[in-house]
Amino acid sequence: MAFSVGCKKTDKPNTFLPSIKGGVTTGNGNVSESGQGGKIGEEGGVTSTDGGEVGLTGLEDFENMLMDREAFAAQTVYFGFDRSQIEPGDTDNVNAVAEALSNSPQNKVLIQGHCDERGTEEYNRALGERRALSIRDILVERGVSADRIRTMTLGEDRPADPSLTESAYRLNRRGEFVLLTPKPGN
Repeated sequence: MAFSVGCKKTDKPNTFLPSIKGGVTTGNGNVSESGQGGKIGEEGGVTSTDGGEVGLTGLEDFENMLMDREAFAAQTVYFGFDRSQIEPGDTDNVNAVAEALSNSPQNKVLIQGHCDERGTEEYNRALGERRALSIRDILVERGVSADRIRTMTLGEDRPADPSLTESAYRLNRRGEFVLLTPKPGN
C-alpha cells in the first residue's frame, strides 16, 4: 500500500507584505524598507494596502525606466533544490548579461529570484533573495556597477510552470533578468 503526503495547494493571488523587508535590495545589497504594508499582485507590481504606490528606497533611480522582460529571457539562471549557488553551466548566462550591460551603460537590470512551492513562504522569500544576490554578485565581479542592479524576491508567487512535477519545480527555481532601459526623453 502506498501513501502520498503533501500540502494542499491553494491559489494565492496576492501576498500581504507587512513591510517590504527582504523584498527589494539596493545596489549595495542593503534591504530597502518602506515601513508601509503592501502586496505583490499577479504581475509582481507592488501597491500599498490602501491602493497607493509603496515608496521603495533605492528604486527611485529606476522610475523613468522601461521594463523589458524578454531581452534576457534566454539568460535565465536555474538553481538546484534549496540552493542559491550558481551552477557552472549557468555562468555563461550571467556573463552574457554582464557583457550586454557593459555595452549599454545607460541600461540597468532588475534580478528576480524565484523558488518552487516547497518550503514555507518565509523561507522561499529568503531563498529567492539569496538567489538574486548570488547572480548580482557575479555581475559585479564582471564589472557591472552595483548601482545599476536591483534585486527582488518573488519566492514562489510567480511560477514558470504551475504543475506539481519535478520538471516544473526545476523551472520554478530560477533567477530572471529584467532589462531596464531609459524612457524616451529621459
